[in-house]
Amino acid sequence: MSIKKTYAFHTPSAESLVKITTIREAFTRLDETIRQLSPVSREQACALTNLETAAMWAVKAVVSNDPESKADVVR
Repeated sequence: MSIKKTYAFHTPSAESLVKITTIREAFTRLDETIRQLSPVSREQACALTNLETAAMWAVKAVVSNDPESKADVVR
């Protein structure tokens, strides 16, 4: 993948939107579980921050590797 594609804005295809929705729902459930079962603490905050990072990268993986997505490449 070129560096320009890495930093491009990707408009997801319909198939990717379904995957993204499923990923976001799964991460939302995990976020809610962590908040319910772990005490408010530095450790909980770190877990939630890393969960947010993982969700972002999972969505990026879907759209960046979808041949049907439209990439507006940075020039």
